[in-house]
Amino acid sequence: RLCMASSVAGHRRAFGSDTVPGIYEDLDIADLTILVGSNAAWCHPVLYQRMVANRRERGAKMVVIDPRRTATAAEADLFLPIAPGMDSVLFAGLLVHLADTHALDHRYIDAYTAGFTDVLVRARAVAPDAEGTAAASGLGEADVARFFDLFRATEKVVTCFSQGVNQSAQGTDKVNSIINCHLATGRI
Repeated sequence: RLCMASSVAGHRRAFGSDTVPGIYEDLDIADLTILVGSNAAWCHPVLYQRMVANRRERGAKMVVIDPRRTATAAEADLFLPIAPGMDSVLFAGLLVHLADTHALDHRYIDAYTAGFTDVLVRARAVAPDAEGTAAASGLGEADVARFFDLFRATEKVVTCFSQGVNQSAQGTDKVNSIINCHLATGRI
């Protein structure tokens, strides 16, 4: 129960297997690192130091999404103190924003995904715009808009999530809401 079962189920749903489509070196070359439900500074200190080095040496941005202001948030360019359990709403809102700003990679979607139209319809029902996303997730609208714009405008994005996402009755859906934004933009 206290393992990565939600993550495994989310990856199987997204990729057909328990496959994490990244390597550690991605943390060194990302221009935007997003940490969701993760106090990486304490729980993954070696990897966190790689992210911090990338930020300091290359100017990479870091967004931390967590109800708690942890040590990890100290290095963040943007800290989003999301209401507990609202990760799926935030990433549904991001997916809607990406669609509305024509930031989707339709060639990638057509070649490598199935059911995208249904996913976008469901995302619009949950989070129709930045204002609705902010209200539902307990965040400021300006911060949500800034996060959406950072993701949209940055090609090399790595999103890392941990127990704050996995340890939830909706953990699998949270995992998929994050992965869906990467699939929709071809950022794998």
